[in-house]
Amino acid sequence: MEWEKKQAKKTFNFLAAALIIYNLIFGFVVFGIDLIEISTLLFIVDDMQWDQAAEIVYHSGIGLSIGSIVGVIIVGLIMRQAPSFEKRRLADVNTIIIFYILMQAIQLLGNYILLPMEFLVYWAGYSFEEATTAASQVSDLFSSFIYSVAVAPIAEEILCRGIVMKKLEKYGKSFAVLISAMLFGLLHQNIVQFPITMMIGILFGYLAQKYSLKAAILLHVLNNVSVEMVGILGERYAIVWTLDILFLHFCVVASVVILWKKRDVIKEFCKRQEQKNPALKWFFTTPFMLFTIVYFLFLTIKSITPF
Repeated sequence: MEWEKKQAKKTFNFLAAALIIYNLIFGFVVFGIDLIEISTLLFIVDDMQWDQAAEIVYHSGIGLSIGSIVGVIIVGLIMRQAPSFEKRRLADVNTIIIFYILMQAIQLLGNYILLPMEFLVYWAGYSFEEATTAASQVSDLFSSFIYSVAVAPIAEEILCRGIVMKKLEKYGKSFAVLISAMLFGLLHQNIVQFPITMMIGILFGYLAQKYSLKAAILLHVLNNVSVEMVGILGERYAIVWTLDILFLHFCVVASVVILWKKRDVIKEFCKRQEQKNPALKWFFTTPFMLFTIVYFLFLTIKSITPF
């Protein structure tokens, strides 16, 4: 047991280091690509001002795309873990629809969870406004749209489910799903997104384990496409927002029915191996991992801004 504990903590330390390095590399690459883009615009466009070029580049998504890809590769190398695209079961259309409904319900419930938090923050003189804007901002350029609906979901699923979750599965499958979901939420560094992405991360993790990583990627892509399309259409037709709210509430009701029918499967998943699983204790008593969690929590809380 002592040897297993030592090996587990070693893995958790590597994971902590990989996540911090990922964040630093991502930021460095994005900054570098953005600088190249700005310089190119200033060179080829007459009378282009720095602020104008910076505004265009901020919405381009090119730096974010390259940063995501490079970051995922770096984490994979550090963790010595290649993502597995093995198909365990076929995720048919019916399965994807069920998980999509559950995902939409989680988003609405997540928003309700945020309400008391937002009230307390408002009472203290702070706001979720910037975090909300960043979380719901619609892509202005085609390149940023591609990042939102393709590069980001693929990179995030390969990172969180394909690498992190896969590496942690030897300590328990449910443990791997929950921890990777928590880290997935923290990596967004946005207080508005954190509870929602963490809960959806559990859904993605379960889908990746039971079906395949490709199925989780598909669901993630569908989610981001939905967000983009609702935002784009909502700017033109006000009724879209009303229809979206009605659809989300329908998904909540449908989810209750789905979860009731699948209650035995859920019970089995919850008790699969979590009874007295020492990995959970080892994980949260690894100093470097605790430091990493606090580090990303700080960046998440930092998205709360004063009036």
